[in-house]
Amino acid sequence: MSFFNIEGIPGPGAKVYSNIVAKSPIINDFYREVAREVIAKVRSGTILDIGTGPGYVPIDIALSAPGLEIKAIDISTAMVDIANKNAREAGVSEHVQFKFGSAEKIPFEDNSFDLIISTLSFHHWARPENCFLEILRTLKPGGEAWIFEIRKDVPEEAKQKLRKDYGWFLSFLVLYVARTHSSVKLQRFKDLHSLCKLGFSKVETEDNGITISLRMLK
Repeated sequence: MSFFNIEGIPGPGAKVYSNIVAKSPIINDFYREVAREVIAKVRSGTILDIGTGPGYVPIDIALSAPGLEIKAIDISTAMVDIANKNAREAGVSEHVQFKFGSAEKIPFEDNSFDLIISTLSFHHWARPENCFLEILRTLKPGGEAWIFEIRKDVPEEAKQKLRKDYGWFLSFLVLYVARTHSSVKLQRFKDLHSLCKLGFSKVETEDNGITISLRMLK
């Protein structure tokens, strides 16, 4: 199994990944956009971030919405340590709880969350159906889950906009990763609309050109 396909990034790799993300304007802008959408949707209650990595999304949310109770999990203990450090430095460690856990085994009780999110970790899920069953289990009735990924089959118009906004070099790096590692095709998310059979009342796909999201309602 290659480094880029493992579910949990080990210690040295976690530090490298965290530094890359911290210095990437494209990824940072994407994370901030997700955080803004979460805050607009849920101003109080409990949310979960699956595959949190360095914890930047829940930290951004906590900075703007201190009334939210935020939990976050990652299958890499090194990432959990980094996320906790980042939260302390941001002054939000009392508002965000980071702990070890995976999408396939969420370490929380049934009906715990108003909203569950995951950014750029779906491609690591070895058994997606088991993960979705766990999401369904831990969502409150009427709760939602949003799964975000970089789109592998990025349309040309979206590529041109990315190059215009961020330049050729950064755009090339993101699109290269999209082709080779951290993304799924649009049709893959559309095929997951069958998740309604698991117990979700509504499943939709949202296409934003570079990114796609799967939206599920319990």
